[in-house]
Amino acid sequence: MRPEDVVELRVHGVSGTPPEHVLGDPFPTPVAGDDVARFLRAVRPAATLPGERPVRERVVEAFHWGRFTSGGAGRALWLLMVPFAVLNLARYALLGAGRFAEAVLRLLGLVLTCTFVTTIGYVSLELVVRQCAAVEECRAGRAWLAPLADWPFGAMLLVGTAPPVLVVAVLWWFGRQTFLYEPRGTHHAWESSAGSLGDYAFWHTSPRTPVLRDAHVASACVVLGVLHAGALPGALSWSVIGLGLPLLAWAVGCVVASPDRRAVDTRLLKWLAVGYLVLATGLATAFLWQVPADPPPAGYEALTNVLTALAMLLLVALFLACARMRRAPRGVELMAVGERFRPMWHGYAAVVVAALATTLAVGFSGGLAYRVVAWLGEPAPTGRPGLELSTSYLFGAGLWGVLAIAFALLVPPLTAAMVRQASSALVLAAGAAAAGAAVVLRWTTAPPWAFWAAAVGAGVLYAVGVWSGVHHAVGAATRAGVCEDYPGEPDRPGVAKVVLSRRLASAKYRYHWVLGTLAVLGGVQVVASGVVALARLAHPDWRAAPPPGLADWLSSRPARELGGLGSLVVSGLVLLLLLLGVRSWQSGKMRTVVGVLWDLVAFWPRTAHPICPPPYGGRAVIELTSRAVRLTGHHGVGAVVLSGHSQGSVVCFAALALLRREAERPDRADRRRYIRQHEAAEALHRIGLVTYGSQLQWAYSRLFPHYLGHAELCRLHAGLEGRWWNVHRLTDPLGGPVQAWAETEDERVCAGDRLWGVRCGYDVRLRDPEFLDPDPDMVASPLRGHGDYYRDPVFDEVVARVAEEVTARRDAAVLRALSPGG
Repeated sequence: MRPEDVVELRVHGVSGTPPEHVLGDPFPTPVAGDDVARFLRAVRPAATLPGERPVRERVVEAFHWGRFTSGGAGRALWLLMVPFAVLNLARYALLGAGRFAEAVLRLLGLVLTCTFVTTIGYVSLELVVRQCAAVEECRAGRAWLAPLADWPFGAMLLVGTAPPVLVVAVLWWFGRQTFLYEPRGTHHAWESSAGSLGDYAFWHTSPRTPVLRDAHVASACVVLGVLHAGALPGALSWSVIGLGLPLLAWAVGCVVASPDRRAVDTRLLKWLAVGYLVLATGLATAFLWQVPADPPPAGYEALTNVLTALAMLLLVALFLACARMRRAPRGVELMAVGERFRPMWHGYAAVVVAALATTLAVGFSGGLAYRVVAWLGEPAPTGRPGLELSTSYLFGAGLWGVLAIAFALLVPPLTAAMVRQASSALVLAAGAAAAGAAVVLRWTTAPPWAFWAAAVGAGVLYAVGVWSGVHHAVGAATRAGVCEDYPGEPDRPGVAKVVLSRRLASAKYRYHWVLGTLAVLGGVQVVASGVVALARLAHPDWRAAPPPGLADWLSSRPARELGGLGSLVVSGLVLLLLLLGVRSWQSGKMRTVVGVLWDLVAFWPRTAHPICPPPYGGRAVIELTSRAVRLTGHHGVGAVVLSGHSQGSVVCFAALALLRREAERPDRADRRRYIRQHEAAEALHRIGLVTYGSQLQWAYSRLFPHYLGHAELCRLHAGLEGRWWNVHRLTDPLGGPVQAWAETEDERVCAGDRLWGVRCGYDVRLRDPEFLDPDPDMVASPLRGHGDYYRDPVFDEVVARVAEEVTARRDAAVLRALSPGG
């Protein structure tokens, strides 16, 4: 290429947009990369529309990283591990480095892993084997268990051990998968305790992650071994349990301290735990080969209580840790910004995200156990007739039923509030209260007319609220803004659609209300379950069976119906995730849906939980950075414009943060680095940035303030010196302004007589649609929302202006260097 050439390097968002669509070329040419991270180039160069300035062509390349997340079905089945991935996100929502908070999150992750494995063991060993396959009355009505009629109990035990052992093996194998690079040379440690997007080691495989993974696998093996040991006779049982406790303490210590693999080799811990599981399973099989008709329980009741209580206590500890971090200097600094950039949930985002993860994990576990019992027989508390189900699972399933009802009732008023329909929200809230009263009255001895009165009242209030919302969905200010953009008759066709689209898109600034509501409801559920579990652990008579009052309530009709509803909701969610995974084998569109969820949870490195979808962020960021340096250095391109859509804007931001830091860091003695200091510095002077449909301001800077907060955005903006422009639409439900702090007088950015956008600072707002009144010989402009930014002619104009800024500053730097004073 020539020094005067311009290359636009486009990076797609979470939908994994095909490069053919990104480039507008059905047959792009591959120029770099491999099977999962590819760079392709359009055959024809792009150009701005003829206008006041001369037309300047540019080469357009696309960085396609969608194959990280839309590959085989095995990756799609990672969706079942969503609670682990969500918990990993909580680590990056902290207000900075907090050793105590990070240790709490890692411990909570270990508790969730043990909860998951314990549930699989409980379903397989306790419910299917001990309470059904080993009992003639239960086995008689189930043909699929008939072949086990003549089996000794020890053989059944071995068969029942297979599912939880297989789950542990799958967790270990999945936890080993990664897209990250192994670090070169001696640069392994993070530059700071919290890490940063510009830290090269942050984007590599961390030596701490294998230690964390080994500790989780070891803990799962020990827990399963202890459960087998709990079924052994007296002294032998305590002896085998005593052998496992030091291993469990070792694993917990590794999770808390999170040492480096080079300092502590935990592979010995992992294999000792596997050996312990084999020993405990062998002893249980041998001693219980022939047992009475009623085999002894294995201690699941106590273990589920311990895990539930630990989950609750760790969430409380995390809340206290976040409160302390808010008062620390770093927390005060992050909170003292404008409302647009203020951290979500008043700085407690990590607590909210962790509560969501815990709610999902506990719900998945309880729903699975409850569904299996309902399939085999009638669920009942310990000591009551029927198939005995652990009190934690029964209580948790009932609370999930309450959560499902409460959330369903809150959705209508919450939706109205999110689109700024205050009167409709109040009416719908009253309807939700009446509907809640009707639900409660259904389970009381109140006369039937009271239930029907509450139900009818709720229906009337809901109808009035919906009618009010539909007839007042268009705000006066929004309509005035649309009429200002499209002068003419305010009631002409198309105006109402644009106004409604803008009104609905404005709800993105309140999306976190939904997550906050779920977190509050789920947090209350976890705390309630934890309090009950703590009470049972503290009272000697309640450890093996629930207290009489609780047992009576769990056997009541309301508890059974709530438990059934909660288990159906959770089972439906799990089934939906499984169907998504199965369908992704056959459907490209479904792989895209799965990829969207994966992209959102798998960007960050594994630090809080090692068993979550393989992070792609490091690979994507380093590949993009390396390509930009290659273009400016080896190919001598005069200007490279990184062009990021949606999640791609985050990838571009991280790549530039990394490049900026590499330009500051001197070469190491071993000289083993991907980018040399002088190459990074040279590339940084020749790069510009265009973001569009971006969530960098309203979502990422508020959810991850330490990494993408206001100060980091300002730092990159200042470093690029006017070479970063952001493009957005008011009809975009996901993207919005980014550099809103640099407000100036509005200025039109034109690409023709009727094609223009409004520039405010370094943010350019595109009209959507481009025009409302097409000529008879023109194609009508579509309403694009979050997509097809490339198709808007004003977008080409913005890229051209950024490229001009790059070349102007580069030429000025060259002239200064050649001048006598330079």
